[in-house]
Amino acid sequence: MRVVKYLWASAMVLSVARSSVGEQPALLSGVASETLPSGMGEPGVAKTEAQPDARYDEMLSKMQAAVEEVAQLYGSPLFLQVFTNDTERATELRERLKADQRIHVIRMEIEKLEGQRTALLNEIASRQKQATALGEKLVRQRIALDSLAAAVEQARRAVEDTTK
Repeated sequence: MRVVKYLWASAMVLSVARSSVGEQPALLSGVASETLPSGMGEPGVAKTEAQPDARYDEMLSKMQAAVEEVAQLYGSPLFLQVFTNDTERATELRERLKADQRIHVIRMEIEKLEGQRTALLNEIASRQKQATALGEKLVRQRIALDSLAAAVEQARRAVEDTTK
């Protein structure tokens, strides 16, 4: 199920598409443009009431088509596209998006490292069990060797006593 949301605020259009349930979302695109497409002005700065609504509807329909194309080509990934004529806001959004992408990469790296840590801890525990078992086996073999050496020594003494 693909969920698409549009939001208009401060001469900015925000479009978000979410991936299907159970899919791993992936950030595909995060581009902030400094200007709206040609002929697109701020919604409140129009000669008539119908013109901004028509332009806004046209813009939304084009964005919807783009969202559907991306979803069709890439399997409904999570992505973000922002159009704004406010350069400061665009710069801020770009930086926030880059930070979010870095956080996502760092979190995935942490998960990977935690998985490796768990695997290594399990291997250490296994090796410790092996070392304990080998230590016990060595103790048993030493006891057996000592008893064998004692038996040989006793036999040697018996032979010496019989030969005297």
